[in-house]
Amino acid sequence: MTAPLAWGRRYLMCPPVHFGVLYEINPWMRREVTVDPDQARAEWDGLVATLRGAGAEVELLDPHPDVPDLVFTANAGVVNAGAGRFVPSHFRHPERRGETPVNVAWFAARGW
Repeated sequence: MTAPLAWGRRYLMCPPVHFGVLYEINPWMRREVTVDPDQARAEWDGLVATLRGAGAEVELLDPHPDVPDLVFTANAGVVNAGAGRFVPSHFRHPERRGETPVNVAWFAARGW
């Protein structure tokens, strides 16, 4: 059994159902690099299990086919849990802008 976390006990995660390198918007992205969906899911499941095993709460954001980078939930925006505020990201690249309404809807549905 893993010891309980002393930090960061609550995480928002999105399963990599639609994740892929479908466009290039930074030097680390190459469309010729393919994603193995089974391996991505196995790694994601392992991370979720590890976090939960350490005492973390993992909340899930439903994947959407039009926004493959929704899996990068740390980019959703800034959360001030004490004040119950969520300030959404406004992405520079058009390919990622579709994430904003999905993230805003998720937080709004939970009273943020």
